[in-house]
Amino acid sequence: MNSGLLDPVIVGFVFAPLLGTLSLLFALAWRQMRNAHSGLDMPDRLLAVVVRTMPDARREWGTAMLAELGQIHDVAARWRFALGSARVALFPPYGNGLLQPATASPQPFCGMLAVTLPPLGLPFIYVAAVLIEAIGGSPFTPASRWSHPDLVVAIVKLIILLTWGCLVAGLPLGIAGWCRRERWRGLSVLGMFSSLGIVGYFLLVMSFVAGGGPNGD
Repeated sequence: MNSGLLDPVIVGFVFAPLLGTLSLLFALAWRQMRNAHSGLDMPDRLLAVVVRTMPDARREWGTAMLAELGQIHDVAARWRFALGSARVALFPPYGNGLLQPATASPQPFCGMLAVTLPPLGLPFIYVAAVLIEAIGGSPFTPASRWSHPDLVVAIVKLIILLTWGCLVAGLPLGIAGWCRRERWRGLSVLGMFSSLGIVGYFLLVMSFVAGGGPNGD
């Protein structure tokens, strides 16, 4: 395999947006849970955040679940109860046992995809490049071990298109999530900024590399 793909600088460049996005989401979730009810443990905070998203008609049930959670002292049992209550709060069952959304607002599917896809674009093309190199080498060189290099080249072009699709997906998905008035519309906004930031980051680094570094060597 080309050792260049395993260069720490390249790996850091590829995975930095993903790690940055995960860190930001974790920080936002932690802040939300911490501010919801200070002085409570994690199961309490988790359930409190979920109860806050419930419609007024069902919030009394959520408050009762919070009170019942306070009577449970075993840590494992508290987590089981909190997670189970959160699941029912977000997806209460129909009369036939099927699940339904807990609120009138649509679930944030577009928002979650808008946040998820852009930082996955660079890792996706990187993993694909590593696999192609490991299996048959680069199809663009005479040393290629592929029996049908033209087919591999076509696959590489498709991978590049999919990568760009991931990178820019935050914009249309974020706009769609905002227009649908999804719950947690902040995800839609974050997804749009994520696409713009990661594409800008990618283009900036590529122009830096094409210029041969800060001195243009």
